[in-house]
Amino acid sequence: MTIRRCAFLEGLVLLAAALTVFFVGACAAEAPKPAAADKVHPCAGADHWFPGDGDRLGRLVDAYLSGMTVPMAKPPVALIVPHAGYQFSGAVAGKAFATLKGRSYKRVILIGLSHRAPLRGCSVLRVEAYETPLGVIPVDIEARDALLKCSVVTEQAAAHQTEHSVENQLPMLQRAIKDFKMVELLVGDLTAAQRSPLADAIRGLVKDGTLLVASSDFTHYGPNYAYVPFRDRVPENLQMLNNAAIQKIMQIDVAGWDAYLEESKDTICGRAGIGLLLKIVEPWEDVRAARVAYDTSGQQTGDWTNSVTYASTVFWREGEGLSKADQATLLRLARDTVTTFLRTGRPPEADPVKYELTPGLKAQGAAFVTLKNAGELRGCIGHIFAVMPLYESVIGNAGSACRDPRFTDNPITEKEAPKLSIEISVLSPIRRLTDLASIQLGRDGLVIGRGQRRGLFLPQVPTEQGWDRQQYLENLCRKAGLPTSALKDPETEFHRFTAQVFGEEKAKEEKAKEK
Repeated sequence: MTIRRCAFLEGLVLLAAALTVFFVGACAAEAPKPAAADKVHPCAGADHWFPGDGDRLGRLVDAYLSGMTVPMAKPPVALIVPHAGYQFSGAVAGKAFATLKGRSYKRVILIGLSHRAPLRGCSVLRVEAYETPLGVIPVDIEARDALLKCSVVTEQAAAHQTEHSVENQLPMLQRAIKDFKMVELLVGDLTAAQRSPLADAIRGLVKDGTLLVASSDFTHYGPNYAYVPFRDRVPENLQMLNNAAIQKIMQIDVAGWDAYLEESKDTICGRAGIGLLLKIVEPWEDVRAARVAYDTSGQQTGDWTNSVTYASTVFWREGEGLSKADQATLLRLARDTVTTFLRTGRPPEADPVKYELTPGLKAQGAAFVTLKNAGELRGCIGHIFAVMPLYESVIGNAGSACRDPRFTDNPITEKEAPKLSIEISVLSPIRRLTDLASIQLGRDGLVIGRGQRRGLFLPQVPTEQGWDRQQYLENLCRKAGLPTSALKDPETEFHRFTAQVFGEEKAKEEKAKEK
């Protein structure tokens, strides 16, 4: 699905909320005196959630980790994975863990929940290792003790005794990355005042070689779970529920996640852990996320009376973005697409022999393609959400830009193709914006929405037009069909995003300088 440069995806619902509660000293309490920690937490789920025989378990996990992996631009920094029995959710979890193969992590912080024992705040167990049928995993004592310094975190041993939300992830990690140390954090319901300082404490432990894993199944549907919000088109409606939840996750929208749960009452068992993970990664402007697998127990059994949804999401940090080589490849793809589309009406195939499609180009991404002739806009179409591989987004939008509906009366012709200059904007995920004064011209693209009205500007628009911040916002209102008074309306919602912008003209200038 595409949108015009100045019009946001029609029908997108963006919920505005803010967390303003302040919690004093939540992670500044004195560390509890450590108890004797010369013990190993025994495996409780063998022969129940997964095979108890090590050889059989290893073969099963290897099968989940095999096959085609989802391309990742950079090493994953966090995962959200399901924790049901392997026969139901193992394949979905395996798709996420497969992205770790060939990578090295020193520490894994696992965020789970307590299914059986009541849990107040969070719990970390004072043990030195955890066992599975595949062997023993050492605990990162330094990280464990650091978390126990946070007053939100205590040791509540009963919650860990037979808990599977974290344990079911361990064999996957043992086969995917082998040598690592771990910390298990079980999370109960958290207030916003507790979540923020706890997220700060965990973020302080996330260094190079640290992976975060949050464990959660998604919607528990049916009378067995006392959640029947619909009775018809159950598979489709469950997919829509998960799409809405994943959208908040991919946008790293903590307030939106809370609002979604409150409004939908969606029965996501690891909701608190997911909210904590989002709060941890929220300050990282370059973090991206993608859903890599989806399934339901209803689909597997053919019985939709009761069904549990399983989904895996992978997060990575983009860093400085695409390399010069990747930019050049996308510009070639866009140019070849425009030429072929104007001649045949169809985009070309992305021949891997002709184009070097790196993992960064194969990873899910969102891009706009802008066409100009002698500086005059002739077409601009793009995606706001990363719903396909980045190179496919560029190909699709380059072709669509040739038929931008705004130029129906004066369409681009095949003869005009050599005169066109191409610019590509690779977008970051959109983030909720509550302080309009924080907008930086040239850096921030904006999305405005109120009711059914939506509008979007790419980051380069205000600098190209010579607008100041107020003019930028007022023109955004006009593009959305809103009065400028909407800027002060509490019902108006704002989101921002950044973009890596590169084009043929700039590339030519850089080559000329090199000579």
